[in-house]
Amino acid sequence: MDIQFIAPKKVCEKIAVSRGTLDNLVARGEFPQPFRITPGRLAFDAAEVEQWMKERLERAA
Repeated sequence: MDIQFIAPKKVCEKIAVSRGTLDNLVARGEFPQPFRITPGRLAFDAAEVEQWMKERLERAA
């Protein structure tokens, strides 16, 4: 099992949105929830981010 964590800043770059937009998507339940990897650090599961991106592409087609 290959698990990769992505920092919020990298997620923003990957999906081409601002941090505020990312936070809003998460708050509305429209994007995967981040999790705490240390007390001061959040991360996203790369596979969940990739799945979200695929779903967005499918809906746009």
